[in-house]
Amino acid sequence: MARRSARFAEKLAKSSPVKIADTPVKKKTTIREYFKAPDPYVSIEKLDIESPQKKLLVKQELKHEPEPSLDDSSESDGSDYQDGITSTRKKSIKENKNQNGRQTNTALSEYEKQIQQNIEERKKMFQELVGAAKDDFMNIISAENKEKKKAVQRGLKRKVDESIEVTPLRMSLRSRKPLKEEFVSMKDEDERKVNTPKNPKGGPFTLADAYLDQESVEDSKFIEEMIPLLEKEGELEKLPADQQDFLKLMRSFSIREEGVAKVTKSRIYSMAWHPSNSKLLIAACDRDGNIGFWDIDKHEDKHQGVRAFRVHKQPINCATFDKFNPMRLLTTSYDGYVRCLDMHSNVVDEVYSIQRTKNTWTAYHAQKDPSTLIVSQSNGDVVVVDVRTKPGKVENVIHCFEMSARTVSLHPQDDNLFMTCNRYGELGIFDMRYTSNNDDELADPVISFPKAPKGVHGAFFSPITGQYALITCTDDTLKLYDVQKGKAEVECIKSISHNNFTGRWLTSFKAVWHPQREDVFIVGSLEHPRRVELYGAPTGTLLHNFSGAFLGTVTSINAFHPTVPIFAGGNSSGRVNIFRS
Repeated sequence: MARRSARFAEKLAKSSPVKIADTPVKKKTTIREYFKAPDPYVSIEKLDIESPQKKLLVKQELKHEPEPSLDDSSESDGSDYQDGITSTRKKSIKENKNQNGRQTNTALSEYEKQIQQNIEERKKMFQELVGAAKDDFMNIISAENKEKKKAVQRGLKRKVDESIEVTPLRMSLRSRKPLKEEFVSMKDEDERKVNTPKNPKGGPFTLADAYLDQESVEDSKFIEEMIPLLEKEGELEKLPADQQDFLKLMRSFSIREEGVAKVTKSRIYSMAWHPSNSKLLIAACDRDGNIGFWDIDKHEDKHQGVRAFRVHKQPINCATFDKFNPMRLLTTSYDGYVRCLDMHSNVVDEVYSIQRTKNTWTAYHAQKDPSTLIVSQSNGDVVVVDVRTKPGKVENVIHCFEMSARTVSLHPQDDNLFMTCNRYGELGIFDMRYTSNNDDELADPVISFPKAPKGVHGAFFSPITGQYALITCTDDTLKLYDVQKGKAEVECIKSISHNNFTGRWLTSFKAVWHPQREDVFIVGSLEHPRRVELYGAPTGTLLHNFSGAFLGTVTSINAFHPTVPIFAGGNSSGRVNIFRS
């Protein structure tokens, strides 16, 4: 065992190299010693980088330098030798910089020229791509960062009900402290005394009984004073026939401060222009059953030409002036009533009604002739009503869908055909002369449409020939159909992507045609800054955006005047915005 250990020690001594403690360890050179990370937007001429070639030249010069003699260095401790090498190296580096500096600054290498060219090209490309978008973005930001203007306080004003008694809070003796002014308690809704106008369930009533917040008897005579001007026939203003000329006129439209007023108490559901061109009068209807009239040019009035009346108890989804007697206003509400306001007598009379239930109500109407009205209902039926009888007599019932018939639109060339839709994506063109022995049997449509993926808010014929059908869908699309191709099931000729998700607090969008044209239609928008969009048909191209400093909300309901170049947009706070040239 001792012999084996001795052999192993001998062998280990022969194989292990002799290590010198003072021998320095040679470090590996890395690429980081030669290169630095330059700024990509700094030109090459400004970079102070010592390239490997320069270091190689310095080393070669140092090799040819004469070394100092040992005799001279014997008297010193070796520091002079080190100083000589350092000074010689600094001198060579300085000379090398003087010789090659001009060449580096003036004449770049091909590689450096290529880098500089790439940097300049990228800068130029960045300015071209981002410059225009940056300007647009900054314009939007600057517009939004401007001091926001307060809502225009025109039209109806909010009033504080002074009849409400303020009682102190109920507190225990332990926690009772002196009450602060901001702590007040309100009575329950059923205990509050609210002055609401009389609104009978059925039968006729006068506007004096329906006037909201009346201050004097003269306020109820608001409409009587306008009758002479509404019946006056003024000069008709011809609209441009060419679309480009019409678009030039639309681009001149703007909104002013006097063109904004609060016309109804709550969210606007429908609007209608009186066809007179001598007096501009618009009727706006809201979710509480109120009708607000606005004489838009009556600026000196105490309410800026606005009066509101309570005619229904639930939202008025459709309002139209009688095509054969413009002094009559027809309204259809979710409360199950279709009513008519006669401006001559200031009397609101019942035209048609159904028993309002949880699943049954009236939704929309369209007028065929002076004595015939068609009304859609939530149970999927469309009824033909004879308005000469009081109340209106139902002449025919067309069972179009299982549930939820929404808008109704009559064909302008054949008034026996109408188009309707429902919340489940179904729509079709039906004949009002259709009869069936079975009441539960669905009517066969004259022309059927492909079922939409989601619900349909509105479906309307183009107003001149009825060739196109304009559909507003809840799947965020606006669709155009050509219904005169002679096919049993029509095909969509244009589908426009449009954000129609208005949500709970905004009225649903309904794209509508211009009353005198079938090559343009208008619809609200959820985009910022707030706008109203004008599209062309049948191409579906966006022609113009109506916007302005005084338009700060979404106008869900929009309507063109039938004879004058002007249009109005209603929002969900009861305000009406007027755009005119």
